[in-house]
Amino acid sequence: MKKPNYLWVGCFNYSREVITKYTNAPTWASAKNRMLRRIANDHGVNYQHVYKMFNGSKDNFNIEREINDEN
Repeated sequence: MKKPNYLWVGCFNYSREVITKYTNAPTWASAKNRMLRRIANDHGVNYQHVYKMFNGSKDNFNIEREINDEN
């Protein structure tokens, strides 16, 4: 059985710039992975560089599941 996808929103403090990303993913971890890959792609840097910036050692990002009031 396939896991349901949820809408996730992430706010990242990337090099003094606040970046907001949205993605559909079944889990928090997969949402984080997708958002970090998009940030790396958007800025033309290696994914590993971005991953190290947001590895949890600093309070520089937040990812939450969007709640749809219609459900």
